[in-house]
Amino acid sequence: MSSPALFVLLALVAYGIAYFGYGKWFDRNVWKPDPKRTTPAHMYTDGVEYFPVSKYVLWGYQFKSVAALGPILGPYIAIQYGWAPALAWIILGNFFIGWLQDYGAIMLSIRNQGRSFGPITYEFTGNTGRNTLLGFILFYLLIISATFIYFIALFWHTFPSTFAATVGILLVGVLAGQMLYKMRANVVTATALSIVLMALVIWAAASFPFLQTPQGAWPPNPAQGVEAGGIAGPWSLLIWCIVACVVLYLASVLPLPTFIQPVNYVSFFPTFLAVILILIGALVSNFTGVRLEQPAWIGFNPTGNNPMWPLMFVAIACGSISGWHSLVSSSSTAKQLDIETDAHPVGAGAMLSEGLLALASLAAYMIIPREQLTGNVGSWVAGAIKFTAPFLGGEAAVGFLRAYFGVCLILYALTVQALVTRFWRLVSTEVFQGRLAILGQKHVATFIGLLIPLAFAATGSWNNLWLYFGGSNQLLAGLALMLITIHLARVQAPTVYTLIPATFMMVTTITAIGWQVVKVYLPAFLGTTPTLVQYPFNQYPGFSRAMDGIFVLVGVALFVLGLVMAYKTYSAYAEARRGLGSSPRVATSGD
Repeated sequence: MSSPALFVLLALVAYGIAYFGYGKWFDRNVWKPDPKRTTPAHMYTDGVEYFPVSKYVLWGYQFKSVAALGPILGPYIAIQYGWAPALAWIILGNFFIGWLQDYGAIMLSIRNQGRSFGPITYEFTGNTGRNTLLGFILFYLLIISATFIYFIALFWHTFPSTFAATVGILLVGVLAGQMLYKMRANVVTATALSIVLMALVIWAAASFPFLQTPQGAWPPNPAQGVEAGGIAGPWSLLIWCIVACVVLYLASVLPLPTFIQPVNYVSFFPTFLAVILILIGALVSNFTGVRLEQPAWIGFNPTGNNPMWPLMFVAIACGSISGWHSLVSSSSTAKQLDIETDAHPVGAGAMLSEGLLALASLAAYMIIPREQLTGNVGSWVAGAIKFTAPFLGGEAAVGFLRAYFGVCLILYALTVQALVTRFWRLVSTEVFQGRLAILGQKHVATFIGLLIPLAFAATGSWNNLWLYFGGSNQLLAGLALMLITIHLARVQAPTVYTLIPATFMMVTTITAIGWQVVKVYLPAFLGTTPTLVQYPFNQYPGFSRAMDGIFVLVGVALFVLGLVMAYKTYSAYAEARRGLGSSPRVATSGD
C-alpha cells in the first residue's frame, strides 16, 4: 500500500464501531443512564459551576478542554517503532480504554452528586488515598506544565509567523468574550466575526515580514553549522518560555468569561478544522500523489534503549487515553451535563474526536521521509502542508498554511495549558491550608505553578520531559479507571470492562516511570551518561548535575505515589467486591 488512505479509512470505521457499537452496548448494559434522573447541573444550579448545557456545546467544550499536544507529538516519538504499532495503539487504545475512561469519569461524578476526584477518592480509599492522589496530581500538573510551556516556546521560536498570529487570536478571543458577555451579541454573529478575524490575523502574520520573529533551530548544533538563532541567540528558548508564562498567568487569574472561556471557544474552530483538512488530505492521497515514506515496522527496541513496551504506550499521551481528560470530565463537564444520556456523546464523542487528531498526526508523519523526521518536531506542520497544499492552492498557499498549522500547534498547547495552570491554583488552595494557606493564594499559587515548570522547561530536553509527562498522565488515567471500577463494584455493576484496562495502564505506566528514572535520569545524575540538561544550561556542570538530580527525585516521587495509589485503589476494589465499601465516609470541609 503506497498511500495512507486505506489505513485512515479503516481507523475511521473502527471509531464508528467503537461509538455506535461497543459504546452504545456498554452504555445500556453497565451504566444504564436514566434521562429522568436529576443531574447535578439541575440539582445544584448556581450559574457558576453547576448549570445545564446542550450536549452539542458541551461536546465542543470537552474536546477543546482535553485536546492538546499529546495526540500530536506522541505519534512523532512512537513512529520510531514503525507506523503500524502506533496506528494499532491509537485505534485499540481508543476502542477499549480511552473513551470508556472519559465517559466513565463523567458518570462517576454525576452518580456521586457532581463531586470531583478528591472527595470521591476520600470516600473510596480514605484520607490517605485522597492526600496521595492530590499529591500525585500536583506533581503531574508541574510536569504537564513544563512540557507544554517548552513546546509553546519552541513553536514560537521555530515558526516565525506564529507569535503574532497567537497574540492576534488571543485578542480575537477576548473581543468575542466582550461581545458575548458584555454586549450580549448574537452567538452566531460573534462566532462568524471571530472566524473571519482569525483568518485575517493568520494571513497578516504570514504575509508581513515585520510581524515575523527571527527563526531558529533548537537545540543549535555548531558542529553541523546550526547556530543559535532566534530573538536572543542561546537564550531564545528561555525568553519565549517566560513570555508563555506571562500569558498563562493572565489566563489563571482573570475571570473565566474574560479570557479562558472565549479564547478556548474561538480556538476550537481553526484547530478542529486542521484535523478535518489533514484527514481529507489523507483520504484523497491516492489522487494527489502523496505517498507513504515511513516503514510499517522497524523493531521492538530499535535504538537499544527504548523498548516499545512500556514506552510507546505512554509516548502517545492523550491520543489513545489521557488522565487529564478524567480531571476535566469529573471537575467540570459533569457539573454541566443536562441529562444522563448526554454523557455518552459528550465523553465518548470528545475522546474519539481527539483520536482523530492522533490519527491525523500519525498520517502526517507517515508521509515525511525518515531522514527529515529525525529531530524535527515541526514535521507535523510539514506533513499537514504536504497533505493539504494540493487541494488548497498549491505552492501559493504554502506560506499561509505554514503559519496556520504552526499556530494550531500552539493553540492546542496554550488553551489546555491555561486550564492546567488554573487547575494547579485550585488544587493548591485545597492542599495548602492552615499555616501554609499563603501557598494557595490566587497570585502566589499561580506564580509557583509557573516558576517551577519554567525551570524544568528551560533546562530539560523535550523527549525526556515528554516521557515523564506521558507516564504520569497515563498513570492518572489508570487511577481514574480504578475509581470508576470501584464505583461499579459498589453498585454491583459489571467491572471487568474497566478493571482490565485499568490494570494494563497501571502496570505499564508505573513501569515506564521507573524505567525513565533508572535508565535515563539516574545515569545522567551519576555522570555515567551525558547530562540531559539542554543547551545552553548544559555548559554549567554543577547546575546540570543538580537539575538531573531534581528530575530523579520527581520521577521517584511519581513512582512511589503511583504505587501507593495502586495499592489503595485495589484494596478498595477488593472491599467493594466483598460488599464492605457501601457505607460512604463523611468528607471533611476541605473536600
